[in-house]
Parts: sequence; structure tokens; C-alpha cells
Amino acid sequence: MKFLPKALAISALALMTAAAQAADIKIAMNGADDTATNPEAAFAHGFADALKGTEFEVSIFPSGTLGSEKERFDQVAQGLLEVNLAALSTGFGMSPLMKGVQLPFFFENREQIDAVLSETDMLEQMNGPLLDNGVRFVDVNYIGMDIGIHNSKKPISRVEDMSDLRFRALNSEQIALQEALGATGTIVSWSEVANAIQTGVADGYFNPPNSAIRTGHTEFLKHFTPADITPSSRIVLISEDWYASLGDEEKGQIDAALAAGKKANRDWVNNWASEVRAKHEAAGVTITELAEGEREKMAELARATWATSLPDDQLSIWIKARDSVAD
Repeated sequence: MKFLPKALAISALALMTAAAQAADIKIAMNGADDTATNPEAAFAHGFADALKGTEFEVSIFPSGTLGSEKERFDQVAQGLLEVNLAALSTGFGMSPLMKGVQLPFFFENREQIDAVLSETDMLEQMNGPLLDNGVRFVDVNYIGMDIGIHNSKKPISRVEDMSDLRFRALNSEQIALQEALGATGTIVSWSEVANAIQTGVADGYFNPPNSAIRTGHTEFLKHFTPADITPSSRIVLISEDWYASLGDEEKGQIDAALAAGKKANRDWVNNWASEVRAKHEAAGVTITELAEGEREKMAELARATWATSLPDDQLSIWIKARDSVAD
């Protein structure tokens, strides 16, 4: 019997171990593993279904299973988690340019964001510092309709209707937007939102309509204005170390699976768009459209807040990319 030299044997074992790890894909997401109610689950299952018949085996981990947003980001960077459907903000520390995805009233619609990411070099630019840290930003993952204005007090059809309202804010950037629109804001953690609104700490929030429907907040948030502030977005991150270890055929399979997940996510959101108004109305929510010209007025007021998210040079990069795909 012939034996491999010790160094070769160790190398062979390492290669076999790497191959086994490459075939096992963990995908983590926010929310329940329910494709009927969760657009992230739609992505996850679209991704997993596309890999059936390959050497890859996909395990889906719903919200909290593999830790917090920060913990999951760190796991991707360390190569411990292959695919993570993450909060956009998790990448800001490494790649501040990513903040452009969420600028208020910056994009006309979701299709424009998709065009910027697929037809310009914005993904490459955002990925520069991420790749150095083992993380690859693949795409945006939408989690519902565009962000609108929920409140418990009254219909909002004009900017001035918000002057006596205080909104829950996610961060300082959102407070800047609320103040630019004539309202006030207060930062409240998501777990405390229901109590804050019911006790008068806040009168509402800026969120997509499915947020209030999914959480039951429609019990007290009885007014919604579809202002289309910005698409409600999360992101798809993958481990760069894992992806780089794959062969060309395997990378092609993963790329196809990511495209299938994207399609499943977009299909979910498009289907949801036809249902959300009926669900709001069934919950007793009054839907008030903005008066003519009011969205344009809001957009002009919001423009000054972009500088709170991005310095001028980075903002210019986004404006150039957006305008290059404009109809």
C-alpha cells in the first residue's frame, strides 16, 4: 500500500473539508420562514430551489436563529455564514457609500434602484471596502411597498399637515427628514414602538404599509399616506471568502440562484402591491393620497437632508449613477 507524504495528505484533507463546507450553505434572514408573509423568505426559497439538483444543500435560518444583525454580519465576514439577508445599515461602518440606497425621495421607484445597481458600477464601488473585509454586497432585497407616513391622529395630504406631529425615528438621518418636513422626531427602538405610540411619545412613523399590517399596529395607526419616500430595502450579503473558494461551475450555480432569489423577491413585492390597500382598509385604516404637487414639495425639502448621510463627493457619485439610468 502506498501512502501520501504527510504534507500532501494534510493538503488533501483540507481540500476535502473545504469542498464539504462549500456544499453546505446557510442563509439567514429577518422574520419568519413564511413565503406568504415574508419577502425575505421568498428570496431564500427562490435561492434554495434554484440549487436543487446541484451539490449544494441550503439550510434557511429565520430571524434571530443565528444572532443579531451585527452578529450575522460578523459571521459573514469570518466565512461562518454564506448568505445573509441583512439590514442595509449593517454595512455602513465599512462602506458609507451604501447610505445612498436609502436617501429619501432620491429614486423614483424600485426599478430605478435596480437599474443603478445592474447598469452602473455602484455595486463595485460600494463593495470596495467590503471585499477587503470578507463581505460581498450582492443586491438589494425589498421588504414591501415604498415607505409612507403612518399616524394615529389625522389624514395627511399636505406638508403642513405634519407640523403638529411627532414621529418615531430610526436614526438621526430620519429625524433630519422629519424636521425638514415640518414635524418632529424621536428615536425609539422598534421593540418599544407600539408602547410609544399608544402612550403619546410618538404619533406615528415613516415605514412601508406592511410594517403596520404585519405587527398589528393598524389597531392604533389609523391613517396612512403613501408618500413613496424611498423603497423599503434590505440587502443580500455573501461571504467573499466562501464565494472565492468556489470553482467556476459552482460560482455560476450560485449566481443563478441569487438571480432566482431576486426574481422571487420582486414577484412577491409586485403581488403584495395589489393586496396592501385592501388589507389596510380591512383593518380600518384611512388611506389619504398626497395632494397634487405635495410629493414634489416634500422631495425638495428632503434634498437638504442628503448631506446628513453622504459627503458631497459621494452624493455626486450617486447622482451621476441615478441620472445615467433615468428615462
